[in-house]
Amino acid sequence: SERAILDFLRKAVRPVAVGALAQGIRRSGIERPLAALARDGLVVVEDVLAAPRTKTRYETTIVVERLPDEALATSLFGRAPKRRALFEHLCEQPGRRASLPSLAEAFPSAATSLEALEESGLVRRERTERLRSPRSFAEAHEPPLLTASQQGVVDAVLATAGTFRVHLLQGVTAAGKTEVYLRCIQSVLERGQGALVLVPEISLTHQVVARFRARFGDDVAVLHSELTPGERWDEWRRIARGHARIVVGARSAVLAPVQSLGILVVDEEHDASYKQDDGVRYHARDVAVLRGRLEECPVLLGSATPSLESWRHAIEGRYSHLRLPNRVTPNPPPRIELIDLRGKDVDSGGGLSPELAVALKENFEAGGQGLLFLNRRGYARSLQCWGCGEAVECAACSTGMTVHQGDRSLRCHHCDARRPVPAACPACGAEALFSQGLGTQRLEATVHALLPAARVARLDRDAVEQRGLLADTLAAWRRGEVDVLIGTQMIAKGHDVPGVTLVGVVQADVSLSVPDFRGAERTFQLVSQVAGRAGRGSDQGRVLVQTWQPEHPAIARAAAHDFDGFAEQELADRGELGYPPFARMAMLRVEGPDRGLVQRLAEQATRAMVEAGRSDPAFVVRGPAPAVIERVMDRYRFHVHARSGSSALVRTAVAAARDAIAPAAREARVRVLVDVDPVDMF
Repeated sequence: SERAILDFLRKAVRPVAVGALAQGIRRSGIERPLAALARDGLVVVEDVLAAPRTKTRYETTIVVERLPDEALATSLFGRAPKRRALFEHLCEQPGRRASLPSLAEAFPSAATSLEALEESGLVRRERTERLRSPRSFAEAHEPPLLTASQQGVVDAVLATAGTFRVHLLQGVTAAGKTEVYLRCIQSVLERGQGALVLVPEISLTHQVVARFRARFGDDVAVLHSELTPGERWDEWRRIARGHARIVVGARSAVLAPVQSLGILVVDEEHDASYKQDDGVRYHARDVAVLRGRLEECPVLLGSATPSLESWRHAIEGRYSHLRLPNRVTPNPPPRIELIDLRGKDVDSGGGLSPELAVALKENFEAGGQGLLFLNRRGYARSLQCWGCGEAVECAACSTGMTVHQGDRSLRCHHCDARRPVPAACPACGAEALFSQGLGTQRLEATVHALLPAARVARLDRDAVEQRGLLADTLAAWRRGEVDVLIGTQMIAKGHDVPGVTLVGVVQADVSLSVPDFRGAERTFQLVSQVAGRAGRGSDQGRVLVQTWQPEHPAIARAAAHDFDGFAEQELADRGELGYPPFARMAMLRVEGPDRGLVQRLAEQATRAMVEAGRSDPAFVVRGPAPAVIERVMDRYRFHVHARSGSSALVRTAVAAARDAIAPAAREARVRVLVDVDPVDMF
């Protein structure tokens, strides 16, 4: 292989990509021979940044060069009223310039008129960039008077301008956190600096951008994954050139090249969406804090239900702890009522208890909007056989396939494999398949049957595959054109719709049943956040929470709007068990197509990890164990977790484990992944 590589490269006239090299010598697995040649100094292997796939777009612009004197005006315009109209139109445009396509659209004879104007030296043509602007809208929003609490928060943040300080803003839902962000950013702009605002979900970006553009106009740029490559390319360059001083976006926007950064805002800082779990693993909130330190500017973390890591930093004084304890609306927080599902058959009601069904009817008849939250998309969780009991599983993943009613398909939500719904059980051949579990599609069908006259919409990843549909649905919801909105966590936070008077949490216990030490924290946050969508208008909101565990602290404390009580109890439990935020954690994952080999490598990594941490009796290693979903895309996955009060020890131990198995893993094409401070434990 080494000789073949050298022979091929001798004939090459320019550097060759590794993939093209493998194809050229018709061999696979060339990483090891390449590494050997590089060690001997015979070849040089370099990482290069690929050329952008998107090209800059240009257009012709017509610019007024000078105004005519009286004689020239008479000769040019005396018998040419259309030419005069075009020239006067140009003179009225900002900067006395307009694009050629816009002129051609407004003036059918523009080509002839422009030719005469150019010959006379009154106008000239320029080739200018045509920036692609992401589709957005601006909501008219009159700046309100700040409450005393809001003004206090603004003053505290601005007092740290020009210095690094992290502020945790803990404000109840509808307390006016967004207005606080706007006032702080206004002050930053007045000092000639820029601002960066992170939001966790793309569904939130549209509304936040609308609020910011209504206040700051074209000074706002937006970055998120729903943009086309061309839009992202143009927005990035607008930011880098300083033409947009405010950036609003999802997690990757934390790397945006904002000029002279004066403040970083992380809205809903607790949200797990800020963690990048593949590729380069990072937590956007933590990167924002680090960037604030490097840029020497304040960082404002906002949430009604802060992460326990941030909350502990605040109560111990590492972060400034700011509070907004009251809503800016005249109404108190919504009433949260728990519906005990134990002993009740909600399947026959399509997922709705009698209490929630009655409340939906009454709310619709009273003219209120309803919101139903279910954090599971699809029609049903799985397709199972009455005869043999087997569920239809994905061929590439060790998980059941979800039933999707629209196209009568089964889909794997891990590898996106799709297949038609079979007529008979693949295991035993019996025609006895039935749908089990509840998804948003089935809930949508239930609401249509319950309220046939209601305008019902659904928002989940499946419903918004078509570009622009997400923004259109949210806009219709805000205008009151949707009576009942059904959705997953993308509708649970951030949205401010005054007409929503009833919220139903259909299954509050889903995240309590997962093997994750953060399950209770996530449950409290989701219930509290989605409950906060109710009662933002003139009427007090009502929230019905269906649960099989009404006594669980996460459910009971959320119903009582008691974050501090929940946080204190949960931190006490975490401290006793030695879990974050009282310890640092890292996860090493080994994955490959051969289960036996993956398990052996994971065991070898575990031994190396234990040996590296032997000096600390409090160092804990758990594993190796199969991942909760053991096989994804035909690759088996084993996890090893390490935790300790010492960050350095965790890093050292995980690095030792990775290095111990790296040569064998490369040889066998087994991936070894390290995730520090993991959020997804699956």
